[in-house]
Amino acid sequence: MIILNKLFGFFRSSKLALVLLILILISCFVGVTLLPAPVSRVVIFSSLWFNLLLVLLVLNIVFCFFGRIWRRKINLISFGLIIFHLSFILLFTGIVYDSLFFFRGSIRLTEGEALSIAEPQSYDRAQWGRFFNHEAKLKGQIYFHKLHPFFKVNGATKGVANEISIGDEINREKTSFIYVTHPLKHKGFRYYCDKDGFSLLFILWDREGRELYGAYFPLQSIKQKDKTYRYTSGTAKGPGSFNFPQDPQLSPVFRLQTTYYPDPKKERDGEVFFQVWQPSHRPTTGGEKELFKGKAVLGERVKVGDYFLSMKEVRYWSSMDVYYNPGLLLILTSLWIGLGGIALTTIARLARKKD
Repeated sequence: MIILNKLFGFFRSSKLALVLLILILISCFVGVTLLPAPVSRVVIFSSLWFNLLLVLLVLNIVFCFFGRIWRRKINLISFGLIIFHLSFILLFTGIVYDSLFFFRGSIRLTEGEALSIAEPQSYDRAQWGRFFNHEAKLKGQIYFHKLHPFFKVNGATKGVANEISIGDEINREKTSFIYVTHPLKHKGFRYYCDKDGFSLLFILWDREGRELYGAYFPLQSIKQKDKTYRYTSGTAKGPGSFNFPQDPQLSPVFRLQTTYYPDPKKERDGEVFFQVWQPSHRPTTGGEKELFKGKAVLGERVKVGDYFLSMKEVRYWSSMDVYYNPGLLLILTSLWIGLGGIALTTIARLARKKD
């Protein structure tokens, strides 16, 4: 009995509440202002010690408030306060649950491509909670049918929309159009549009016109000073080149840099500007012999040394954000419950003053 009284006194202590609040505030300040978001989520917000602080704070609220209101007469004012404090418990429970079991990733596909949702290699970046179960939650494939540049719903333009399917290779369980304000929701996961761009099919031919290799290469959409976009190979920081072919079983034939000029009148058509050098192991060109430099229209072959090169097809690529937040419903519900508790207490107090 003495031990229980000591535990009760410890958890209802105002000093404990103050210490917990200070530690949580310091942790949040460090995580938000001093550390990058991916690091802070792993080191702080998804860590066991930080979530333990939140659990202790919830217990402190329970023992402090309900220990004082216990055995008191229940009226509308006290009932509103009970509801309000219950909302705090739900709020922190939802936060802890979400931070330990969440998943967040970014997956990029070209039209007609399917990727496994379960494979880590499918994601450009991914984060998950300490207790997120990959095998149980991440199953099946995501298939990118087509990008619609000017998608309309009931006559209203929604901008760019992706037509995607979720399921396995045989059964596509759900197909939907996703755009800025309309994600696809499937088994607790939400799929949002993020970025998109052009993906060009480059074909390598030999002297006799036989097709040797072909692959789609996504281009960067780099915003220029005049607010137009340059569609080019490279990175988000600027244009760059790459070895071609990009196949581990084939030796690179040359190094390629491209810029695409879409036809303003015809979708999925236009010209491509090729710059071709001898192959290199360096990330950028510099000093290698230039083999070709010039433009070609869609389907036109250009001679590059002993080979021919062409842009055969234009497709779109899209980067989609994938979210799984199992605690979100609890968090949102707690806010509405808390608002209801405040409203009930306020109305009851106003009614008492009138009496």
